[in-house]
Amino acid sequence: MSKEQTGVNVRIRGNRLFIIWTGALTNQSVFQDLSRLQLKIDRLEHLLTENNRLVATLRNSLLQHKASWETRGRGGSNSSADPAHNQGDPLPGCRLLLDVYDLLPFDNPDGGAWKQGFEIRYQGNEWNEQPLEVFVVPHSHNDPGWLKTFDLYYEDQTRHILNNMVLKLSDDSRRKMIWAEVSYFSKWWNDIDEQKRALVKRLLEAGQLELVTGGWVMADEANSHYFALLDQLIEGHQWIQRHLGVKPSSGWAIDPFGHSPSMTYLLKGAGLQNMVIQRVHYAIKKHFARQQTLEFLWRQNWGGKKEIKYRITLRRSRGSCVRLERIYPR
Repeated sequence: MSKEQTGVNVRIRGNRLFIIWTGALTNQSVFQDLSRLQLKIDRLEHLLTENNRLVATLRNSLLQHKASWETRGRGGSNSSADPAHNQGDPLPGCRLLLDVYDLLPFDNPDGGAWKQGFEIRYQGNEWNEQPLEVFVVPHSHNDPGWLKTFDLYYEDQTRHILNNMVLKLSDDSRRKMIWAEVSYFSKWWNDIDEQKRALVKRLLEAGQLELVTGGWVMADEANSHYFALLDQLIEGHQWIQRHLGVKPSSGWAIDPFGHSPSMTYLLKGAGLQNMVIQRVHYAIKKHFARQQTLEFLWRQNWGGKKEIKYRITLRRSRGSCVRLERIYPR
């Protein structure tokens, strides 16, 4: 084995340090390699110190913004601490979502009937003058594998839902339905005849049926690599374009365990204009409701001065309607 092939190799994976010994090592070579390793660790420690200093500076700045935010809240102002917003952005209360996470205690108090929300009381006559509007959104939430396999879910439930969807939407033109999981839709499409396929296309053209997000699945956002997110999105969009000739314009993410600005970034790049998200912590929704800042800016955690921000609107007690729009720094 040559001299270049012997020694100590260091690999860092996450929070683990791997020391790999290669070749027939002498005491002198081991000492030299360990000395070099010590230098690398010392440099890493220096970088961590610098990083801690930077974090402390950012936290001090955040505390100053927090004090300003609380002052505005007590005064009933709906202005923003975001300079870009104050220069003419029409959205009130623009904030970085990560900033808000640092501001909240997430103490999860009992909210009464709505356990994690506000305590709700009503007399029963509040809508005598003006009727209460109730919005019912028939939608899909069909996991491609959870307690059952993909095929069992399809045979036991999903194909019946889709068959009934065609019947019920055809009975009343006012009825609407949205579907998210293309993997199931494509399997059902292969099982139906040409007559039913033509009817599905008419429902799409009439706006009664809408395919949302267009991904092969409703992707997890917290742990998935963006390669996987893109792969399933491309798979679904290509199938929709090839068989139905339509392009999704709205996203539907009601069950991912957490949401990521990376996903909104990818969806915007795929041509989507709106998004509905669900699993936002109740403390976040309550905070924006109290501040009357249910519209805010959500930007990805990279990009520096060229970072792209997204306009987010939280509009529902449980779900959250998200409008995606690129905003370039002024």
